[in-house]
Amino acid sequence: MPRDSQVQSDNPDESPAAPLPALFPDAPVVANAAEAAACDSFLLRGGLVDGWFLRRSDVLLVTFDNLSSVGEYEPPQPWLQMRAANAGLSILGIMASRKDWYRNADTPALIESLRDAGLFAQFRRVVFVGASMGGFAALAYSALVPGSVVLAFSPQTSLARHLARFDKRYRYATKKWDWETPTHLDAAAAAPVAAEVYVVFDPFIPEDRAHADRIIGPGVRQIRAAHMGHRAIRQLKAVGVLQALIEGVAQGTFDPVAHARAYRARRGLQAWQKGLLEQAAAQGHTRLGLRAAEALLRDVPDSRVARKAADGFRAAIPVGRPQGQRASGAPERPFDGTLLQLSSALVVPEREGDARLASGVLLADGQWCKLSKAWIRAGKATPAPTLAPDEPVQDLPGRHLFAGHFRRHFGHFLVESTARLWALDHVADLDSILYLPYRGDTDRGIDTHDDFFRLLGIATPRRAHPGVLRVEHLIVPELGFGWAARYAGSPAYRTFMQGRLAHVPAEGSDRLYISRARLKAERGGVLGETAIEAAMAQAGFDVFHPERHPVATQIARYKAARQIVALDGSALHLAAFVVRPATQVTMILRRSRANTADYRLQFQSFAGITPSEIDAIRTDWISGDANRPDFQSVGELDFTHLFDRLRALGHLPADLYPDHPGPQDIAGMLDAFATRRGKSFRALAPHERHPDEE
Repeated sequence: MPRDSQVQSDNPDESPAAPLPALFPDAPVVANAAEAAACDSFLLRGGLVDGWFLRRSDVLLVTFDNLSSVGEYEPPQPWLQMRAANAGLSILGIMASRKDWYRNADTPALIESLRDAGLFAQFRRVVFVGASMGGFAALAYSALVPGSVVLAFSPQTSLARHLARFDKRYRYATKKWDWETPTHLDAAAAAPVAAEVYVVFDPFIPEDRAHADRIIGPGVRQIRAAHMGHRAIRQLKAVGVLQALIEGVAQGTFDPVAHARAYRARRGLQAWQKGLLEQAAAQGHTRLGLRAAEALLRDVPDSRVARKAADGFRAAIPVGRPQGQRASGAPERPFDGTLLQLSSALVVPEREGDARLASGVLLADGQWCKLSKAWIRAGKATPAPTLAPDEPVQDLPGRHLFAGHFRRHFGHFLVESTARLWALDHVADLDSILYLPYRGDTDRGIDTHDDFFRLLGIATPRRAHPGVLRVEHLIVPELGFGWAARYAGSPAYRTFMQGRLAHVPAEGSDRLYISRARLKAERGGVLGETAIEAAMAQAGFDVFHPERHPVATQIARYKAARQIVALDGSALHLAAFVVRPATQVTMILRRSRANTADYRLQFQSFAGITPSEIDAIRTDWISGDANRPDFQSVGELDFTHLFDRLRALGHLPADLYPDHPGPQDIAGMLDAFATRRGKSFRALAPHERHPDEE
C-alpha cells in the first residue's frame, strides 16, 4: 500500500533504496490530450510530469506526489491510488519525475491540455489532493480548473522567501528550483477560486500553521490535527480516519462532527501522546502536562510515553511549591495555569434585576465559579450573579470554551476578550467559544474582530448569548492576561499569542510614529498632534495611522520597526505582543498620571524591553460629567519639553527644533475638538481624581 507520509527534509538522497512493485497494471500510452479525454484509462507523457488516469466514477481525484512518493513505484503509479480504488473514485495522478515541487512549465501545460480537451468537464466533482510538496501543487494548480475542490495535507503555500520568510525547512528546494517566476508561485492565491478548500495541518508546527493561515477564502475550512506533526497524514492513517476523510471530501459529504468523534481515537496513538506531552514540557506547563499524562494513563494504562512524561513532570515540581508554573523571569502571581472542565455549568450574562455587572459561571449546584470572575479595570471586578428561581435557562449541548466578556473597543478586546484564549492550545473538539455580552452587546457585534481571530488561526464559532445557558461541557480557563499584574501575561498566554502571530511577516519602515490624529473625537488624544507628526516625519519616521489598516498590516509594521514612538493607547498593547527585543519604544503620555506601569510590565514581560516615557502634559481637558482623565480626555502638551525629550532619546536630530502650536493655536484646536464631540471642555482641577487614585 502507498505510504501516506511526508518528510520535512527535501534531500534528494532520501528516496527509497529500491522502488516498490507497482500495484496496478500499466495504463495505455496516448499521444495527446484529445485522445486521452476519450479513454477510460491512459498514460499521457508530459515531459517532467506524466498524467496517469483511470475512470471509476463521476468523482475525480487529481493527486500530486510528495517528497516520499517520487520514485516510490516501478513503473510509477499515482499517489493515493489504492485509497481511490477502495473508494471507487476516478484518479488522475500528476506524477513527478523529480522533486522540484512542480515548479516547472510542464505541470500547468499538462493540466491545461486535459482541461481544454474536456476531461475535467466529464466529472461531477474534481478534487485536487496533495500533501506537503503535493499540497502546494494541489492548491496552486487547482486554479486551472475553476470550481474544483482542494484537500491539502500540511501544505506549503510557497517557498518564495518574500512570501514565506517564516519557513526555512526546505533550503535545498528553495535554492535549487524556480521560486521567482510569478506564475502559480503563491498557492494561497488559488484559494478564493476553489469551490472548497480543506486544509489539514498541525497548529503546533509553527511553519505549517503559518502556511495554513495564509490560505484565506470563502470556501476554506481548516481541519486541525494537533500534535500530529508535519507528517499528519501518516498519523491520521494510524488513527483510522484518513480514508473516511478523503471519501467525505471527495463525495461532498464530509461531516466535521463525525470526523471529530472518530478522531478521538488519537488518544491511543503513541505519536500523538508524545507530541502532546512534549509540547506541554516545551512550553513550561508542568502541572498541566502532569494532569494530561495522568489522564492518558487512566485511558491507556500501558502507555509508556505517558508514564515516562508523568514521572518527568512530577520531578520538575519542587516540593512545597504552590500550584502554578511560570516562565523564567515572569511573575508567578496571579497565574497558576488552571483550566477547569465543568459539566452542566450555567453561563450567566448581566441581566436586569441583578447587581450591576454581575455575570460569569455558576457550577451545576449553583455555587459561584470564582475562576470566571472578570476585571473591567484594575480595581473593578464583576460580582457573582444571582439566579432567580423562575429564571429561564436554555440548554446548550456540546463542548464549549468560556472566554469572558466580548468587548468591541480594540484595546479592551485585547486586554479582556483574549485573556482566556490561551486554552485553545490545550483543548480541542470545541463547538464554540462562549462570550458574555458586555452591557447588553450581544451577537450583533461578535464579528467585530473576525480578522484578529483569523490571524490567531481560530476558526471555532463564537457567540454571545443574552440569556442564561446550561452548558453540557464547559471549559473555564484562568485569565492569562488583563489589568494590573496580569499585563505580564501568563506563560501559556504569551506562548499562545506570540506563537500564533509569528506567521505575520515584518514589513515596513524601521522608524515608526503611531498617530491618533485621525481617530474620532470621542477617542481623545492630545492637542496639536499634527505638529508631532510633522516633526517625526522630518526626522525620518513613517507616520502610521493604525485604524486605517488591517490588523495584519499593523502587526507587520510593529515587527519591522526598530524605533516606535506613540501616544499611550491600544496600538501599544498590540505592539507589545510582537515587537523585537531590540526595539526602542517611547510612549508619550496623552493624559496625566496615565497607567504607564501597565505598558511597562507588558513590554518587559513579552519583549524584555522597558519603554521610555515622556510626560509633557500641561493640562488635562475633560468633557461632560467626567472628573478625571480617561480615554476621552484631551491632553495639552508642553511642546518644548516634549521635543527636548525626543532629542535626548535620539528620535530627533540634535539640531532639529520643530515648530509647534502657540496658545491661540491650542485654543482653536480645543474649540475644534469640542465642536466635533458636541460637548464643551474644562480643565481638570488639581483636587480632582486621577486614574490611579481609584
